Amino acid sequence: MFFGIDLTTREDRPTACALLNTAGELVSVDKFRTDDEMVELARDGSPSIIAIDSPLGLPRGMDCLEETCECRSVHPFKGRTAERELIAEGINLYVTTKRSIIKKMVYRAMALAPRFRKLGADVIEVYPFASKVRVFGRPIPAKNRPEGRGFLRQSLEEIILGLDLDVRRLDHDHLDALIAAYTAFLHAAGETDALGSDDEERIIVPAKRR
Repeated sequence: MFFGIDLTTREDRPTACALLNTAGELVSVDKFRTDDEMVELARDGSPSIIAIDSPLGLPRGMDCLEETCECRSVHPFKGRTAERELIAEGINLYVTTKRSIIKKMVYRAMALAPRFRKLGADVIEVYPFASKVRVFGRPIPAKNRPEGRGFLRQSLEEIILGLDLDVRRLDHDHLDALIAAYTAFLHAAGETDALGSDDEERIIVPAKRR
């Protein structure tokens, strides 16, 4: 099984989660509110790879994201090496800094990852927009617009078996969880690139199309 999580900042906002089986077929896509619920889903489904849409680590040299702390990144640039590699590809994202607006989500992800690893899962960091660009190419319509969600839904139905049978209206969080799970599926097949360096958490993206 492959588990994709489009993590939110706080537990009071539902988090979209998707499960695919070993053949890449849809098992479930839904929303859960608490970390305990997600850990229970992972315990029941026993996924081999869990892909989380959030930074899972900090820039080298940093122990936290608190501005009052004296720890500092060793880099001459903002964020992590993997994030700069994505930016170099023309893929923008929130870089991991002490002033990042996703600070609480980073802390949440960093606390969740070891809980999943205790269940025996390989936990990887993904960035759904990067996965979409690598899999579907450009342009990618904005996901906050109906045409963007329609494009992504149709594109995902072509690569995730059984998704076309789910008649629900899936929002962009559900769709991002699905592309995260699909990235985990590709990772198991050796069809991904690991951006960044060994001394920082890498970002896993689908391999570039040849």
